[in-house]
Amino acid sequence: MSEPVNITPPAPPPGTGTTPPGNDQAQFDEVVDRDSRIVLGILGGIAVLAALVMSTVALVQSSNNGAVKTVTVTSAAAATSAPAKSSAPVQVISFSVDGSIKRGPDGKLHDAYSQTEFNVKAGVPVELKIDNKDESPHSITSPEAGVNIMVVPGVHTYMMEVKNPGRYEWKCIIPCDSEANGWAMKHAGYMAGYITAS
Repeated sequence: MSEPVNITPPAPPPGTGTTPPGNDQAQFDEVVDRDSRIVLGILGGIAVLAALVMSTVALVQSSNNGAVKTVTVTSAAAATSAPAKSSAPVQVISFSVDGSIKRGPDGKLHDAYSQTEFNVKAGVPVELKIDNKDESPHSITSPEAGVNIMVVPGVHTYMMEVKNPGRYEWKCIIPCDSEANGWAMKHAGYMAGYITAS
């Protein structure tokens, strides 16, 4: 009667500290998995960069056509010490924006502005005091209303003026709410809303 033969895979080369895959298929799967993650990461970065470039190009083209108003950004402290340009009181709207802050109908927390509806007077500047609690910039963009405000992290004051009466849709054009594939950017009450100028 013969003794049973014990077959074990060869030991890994000294100093590697890893066990080699049991067969060629496992090794192939490991390489494909690793390479796929790298490629997907690169493609995701390219997609975000492309979206930012396309948004910037669209805004530049709109501003060349006179549709987008240039917005002045000042710190909150500088804005309160600056003298008013006219004797009429300036309308001030204070609100915030934060990531993963408002529960949606899907039960998930989404990025959101605390105020998304703005009632203003046509042709009259409005001061927006925005506390961006997120680490990323956001925007309030409505080419039809001539509004494009880049909301940087921190508390800052921005000026907004809508020239013509009407109800205008606005949205954040900077990719956000990434855990939900940008859901909040398409829904009023989150990273989109309306500006009503009377």
